[in-house]
Amino acid sequence: MKNLIIYASKTGTTKKCAALLAANLGAESCTLWNIDDGEPELSGFDCAAVGSYIRMGVIDKRISAFIEKHREQLFAMPFGVFFCGCLEDKVSKAIIKNFDDGVLEHALCVECFGGVLEPEKQSGPAKFVLKMMLKAAKGDPGFRVSNEIFPERISYFAKEISDAAE
Repeated sequence: MKNLIIYASKTGTTKKCAALLAANLGAESCTLWNIDDGEPELSGFDCAAVGSYIRMGVIDKRISAFIEKHREQLFAMPFGVFFCGCLEDKVSKAIIKNFDDGVLEHALCVECFGGVLEPEKQSGPAKFVLKMMLKAAKGDPGFRVSNEIFPERISYFAKEISDAAE
């Protein structure tokens, strides 16, 4: 079984999660593909995982475009969608905002692997906005930030993909 894991990463968290997913699937059967290198050819792969960071509730536009452009090919194989984000209370809204019903119906799984907030890895305005947001949210019990990656979610996602491809 040949697996494709295509991802977009801004600060390295999604790249790290893609590598953990590959390890769970059996790294020797996986091709990791950073969208920065262009779009991969889907033919020759048995299943795919597509991943992105979430920033301000939106996934990377190149990943959105990839899913839309290769929709028929993705729907014809076992595939899943993952993303990395720290705002646990915003996960449901982000899924609805970024993925239409067709993607949600055909994807084996759509999962948030968690995320790590690292203001020092941000640049320019994003760094400023993140620091201001964190400062404003201090002490707000309704503002939940998970500052970790969840390996059990990655394992679950890998199992769903593997089981469907067998």
